[in-house]
Amino acid sequence: MWHNVAIGVVVTLMPVVASEGYLLWGASWHAQTKAEIGIYASESDAAYRNSLANRTNPPITVLPQNKPVAVLWDWYGKDYWACYVRSASGTRGWVLCTSLSKVAAGA
Repeated sequence: MWHNVAIGVVVTLMPVVASEGYLLWGASWHAQTKAEIGIYASESDAAYRNSLANRTNPPITVLPQNKPVAVLWDWYGKDYWACYVRSASGTRGWVLCTSLSKVAAGA
């Protein structure tokens, strides 16, 4: 016989602000664009931007090569790995994680 037991656990997430002004949580990381890429409103728009079968919305903005971004979180789809990013200008949106290069936090 199974019994449901509630266990109370309180977790407090404390944000840390890095010297560059990026808000850091446990899973975030710093990156830069490998090539010119668009930031999209949804992860599926970012993932299927070059697909012939799917029509996607235009990007919110386009970032040039070697532009720094903060990766706030990522998402795995069936056919893609998308990152929710914030650019240095504050624009937030989705890009393919494979379009980014990870950089050291102090770089």
